[in-house]
Amino acid sequence: MEEKQLSERDSLALINQMINEGKNYFQESGLGSIVGGVGLVLCSLLAYVAAKGTTLPFNPFYLLIPVFLLQMFFARKDEQKKKAKTFTDEAIDYIWVGFFFSVVVAVVAGSLAGLGFAVVSVFLFLYAFAAFCTGMISRFRYMIFASAFCLVLAGVSLFLQNEISYLLLALAAVLIWIIPGFMMNAYLKKLQHGK
Repeated sequence: MEEKQLSERDSLALINQMINEGKNYFQESGLGSIVGGVGLVLCSLLAYVAAKGTTLPFNPFYLLIPVFLLQMFFARKDEQKKKAKTFTDEAIDYIWVGFFFSVVVAVVAGSLAGLGFAVVSVFLFLYAFAAFCTGMISRFRYMIFASAFCLVLAGVSLFLQNEISYLLLALAAVLIWIIPGFMMNAYLKKLQHGK
């Protein structure tokens, strides 16, 4: 296999990436996670209320479209503040992009197949997997434990197959998005004040 010769600029970029990776460089505000988590909790609670008999003029999960756009806005804002994008950053980004596409396909296919609450269970299993990979790659112990708990929620949801699954989804959103979002925000503030 032939080795590719790097230009001086590419070599410096690679060295910078490796240095930042080694320093555990961090520049995430956590706002995207908080917004996403709150949005998913709201949608899950509305879906629970609708499943209990309240008529809503729309599918509550359609609210996730503007939430997703807000998450993208905050992620882009955080990216612009970074001096370098590390391999860890890229790997975690790819995990969550894969999660997003998997959820869209699972939800659409599951809805068309009439799988009902089983779709929520699949969503929770995918959620647990993406969170576990994120926790392992970033060495974020809380996320590893939260993903294990989310896996338990997915199993419970699979057995329940009723509107309680929406409440389990809301709990998972708190564990996987909201709490880590506040933790990232506090950590970033601590780093900024420590400079």
